[in-house]
Amino acid sequence: MTVQVDGARCIGCGMCAAAVPAVFGIRGRVSTVLSQPRTAAEEARVFDAANGCPVNAIRIRR
Repeated sequence: MTVQVDGARCIGCGMCAAAVPAVFGIRGRVSTVLSQPRTAAEEARVFDAANGCPVNAIRIRR
């Protein structure tokens, strides 16, 4: 799984960083990927974060 955040779309609400702090972090005013998910549990939470993103800024590739 590869995770990316579209910085042009991100509004920096921080929902993803709160959901998966090992993967996402807020830098400046946008979310960034700190590291790719390493466990099945992190992958599941990343999917939840992507589905909950209010501006659909999180992209997941398998």
